[in-house]
Amino acid sequence: MIKEVISSKDLQTAINGLSQVINNYCKHEGGGIVFICIMKGGFMFFSDLIKKINYPIEVGFVKCSSYDGFEQKSIEMHYDVEVKIKDKTVFLVDDILDSGNTMNELKDHYMKLGAKQVETVSAVYKENLDFPDHFFIYKQPTNVNPWYIGYGMDGPKGYSRNLDTIHTL
Repeated sequence: MIKEVISSKDLQTAINGLSQVINNYCKHEGGGIVFICIMKGGFMFFSDLIKKINYPIEVGFVKCSSYDGFEQKSIEMHYDVEVKIKDKTVFLVDDILDSGNTMNELKDHYMKLGAKQVETVSAVYKENLDFPDHFFIYKQPTNVNPWYIGYGMDGPKGYSRNLDTIHTL
């Protein structure tokens, strides 16, 4: 049964609040800031978020995959950013932080390429001890593990990314 967990209006309110936090962070850190969208899932959240960032930023896109339907597999990178990230603060933006495998691999990858620091951001956050300071707009309740769809996240057949709300299956 599909259940809406975040309405379109609540998503936009949460993004406004998160963008204020990230704007303050950027102003405090200063220097070069790069926002990287993790494709495919992160595109809707990424687009809405960066429109609210009031700091000069560069943007980039990385495409990698770690799921085949409901099954998690090894991380495969299909293409990487073209933006230079050496000595810059990088924000990795995705639809969901689940196991943390993709974020861990990408964080390590960009640190090896010389990023000053790498911050992680997602629409949905499944609490993960590897990412205690993770930026997010919705935290999954404890002791549940639903599959999320909508707002960039797809179901097992690849549908539902275009919904402007977040649902669980």
